[in-house]
Amino acid sequence: METILNYLFQAVTGGLFASSILGLASSIPTSTTPVNQTTRIPAPVEYRLNTTPQYSLINPLIFIDTDQRLFTEFDGFDKQISSYVSAAEKNNQIDSASVYLRDMNTGHWTGTNENELYEPGSMLKVVVLIAYERYAMEQSTLTKTTVQDVLSQQLYYPGPDEAGQYYKSENPTLAPGTYSVQTLLDHMIIDSDNSALIVLEKNIQSEFDIVYNDFRLPPSPTVQDGDFMTAKSYSVIFRSLFNGGYLSRSGSEQALELLSKTTFNDGIVAGVASSTITIAHKFGERTYATAGGLVEGRELHDCGIIYYPGHPYLLCVMTKGGSTYPTLSRIVSDISKMAFNFVATQAQGK
Repeated sequence: METILNYLFQAVTGGLFASSILGLASSIPTSTTPVNQTTRIPAPVEYRLNTTPQYSLINPLIFIDTDQRLFTEFDGFDKQISSYVSAAEKNNQIDSASVYLRDMNTGHWTGTNENELYEPGSMLKVVVLIAYERYAMEQSTLTKTTVQDVLSQQLYYPGPDEAGQYYKSENPTLAPGTYSVQTLLDHMIIDSDNSALIVLEKNIQSEFDIVYNDFRLPPSPTVQDGDFMTAKSYSVIFRSLFNGGYLSRSGSEQALELLSKTTFNDGIVAGVASSTITIAHKFGERTYATAGGLVEGRELHDCGIIYYPGHPYLLCVMTKGGSTYPTLSRIVSDISKMAFNFVATQAQGK
């Protein structure tokens, strides 16, 4: 059975995918029951790693899922976002948009259409990054291999492939040749280099599957060009990095530092009012076109952590529709601006 890596390969090369994941857990369950006098809000649910023979006495906590209805401080923000998304849909700017916002200090969160399905595209490159950090950490613990030894491994890079990409990095591309894993990771994340992704994923397939499964990410679809990821389910990736509970502290820090160097500035970054605030994020794009090249739809997403002073928050915005990428990026940046203003107001105690 082919894994999610086949989806990644076919997605970045513009092909269609029809693979499924065997053994990967389904998406995180959430309650959709309306609140009334008899509704009982579910207790928090813990998600833990499966124990392994090497670590039979522990069961690490990865994340906790809580019910959105517990956090009424977001009510005004929810109304603003819902009104904005509804207007954008009515004006045919988007078919749908999803928003997930989380206070990283308190764990309180809210969402608008957060369980709507999308095709994540390049955002899954973060899973490849985490897989390498995890593998390097594991090897340094179980063998005499150091983290630097793993990241210094040399792999052949065939040259850039920007086919199907609308957003291209302004940084110089790599020439064909042999490069270290760390160099390829840098280009995969910072410049969203698809060729680097393909080289890296082929070298670490089993580790990628382990990370994907540990995060309880949803399986890829069994139909062509199907959506399968939600803003809420994807948020677990950045939550785990911020909490430092999956990788080592140094591994989590290094991953987030790399994600803070990404060159895509048209989404979340454009909505943040201060250029001095660190933003660790990853975007993804997807164009749906006929064999003749007629564009039938586009998807654009941006998710990450905005390190507002003393009040870091996680924002994930996913969009799709028939509009141009500049229109979709403006939708993302507008929502990012609303989230930034909301957090700023909360931080100032207003």
